[in-house]
Amino acid sequence: MSETEKRAAEPKQEPKPSQAPDRKAEQKTEQKHEKKEAQKTVPPPAAKAPDPKGDEISQVNAQIEEERKKRGEIIGNIRPSRNKLAYKINEKAAISRLSSISKRNTKDIGFLRRRKEQIEFRIATEAFTLDAEKDLIRKKNEIEKELEESIKSYRLRKKLEFIDKDIEELTKRIEGYELQLKESEKRLDVYYDHLRKLLGDKRRERQRGERQQMPRKEQKPVEISLADIAVIKDKKSNREDTEIGD
Repeated sequence: MSETEKRAAEPKQEPKPSQAPDRKAEQKTEQKHEKKEAQKTVPPPAAKAPDPKGDEISQVNAQIEEERKKRGEIIGNIRPSRNKLAYKINEKAAISRLSSISKRNTKDIGFLRRRKEQIEFRIATEAFTLDAEKDLIRKKNEIEKELEESIKSYRLRKKLEFIDKDIEELTKRIEGYELQLKESEKRLDVYYDHLRKLLGDKRRERQRGERQQMPRKEQKPVEISLADIAVIKDKKSNREDTEIGD
């Protein structure tokens, strides 16, 4: 078999498709590389310049906020104390009216109790006629009534004493709160004055910096021509001639 026949008998091999390069992968690689290069070239952020005035203003604002909270707490303590004081004053007025009604029944409680015990003892141990016993029972009931009124009046007077003590304590407490409130308001006035001064200084500094940043206008040199020089010389000569003539 000749070479030509052998080649014709062999199976024909199809040509392999040429492998085109993956453009997407290459583009991603290039983008990553460009991003890294850009990060290298970007300068780091400049450090913030210190601002002592701004720090002091922030500190004063914090002091004002803290003092305002304290002032709010003081006011919150004053209100219920004043309400309680008003209630006690009204209670005292009502009890005083009741006490003035019972002033005629202010006999000694111990004396009335002894009289009652004596009458009860006589009724229990002695023999009386029916009328005499009824008279003792009537006296006993009268003494019991007087004793009840005296005890009531005594209790009202004691309650008035307790109310007076409560009023005195509440008054002192409120005066203490009011003093604390005045001191807090004075401190707030000092803080606000300091804050206004700091804000004014900072405003002036900003204005000064803005003026310094503004471009200055260059003064152009005055140009004098030869004609101007000639006119000046003529005027000078005429003035000298006039002085000589005089």
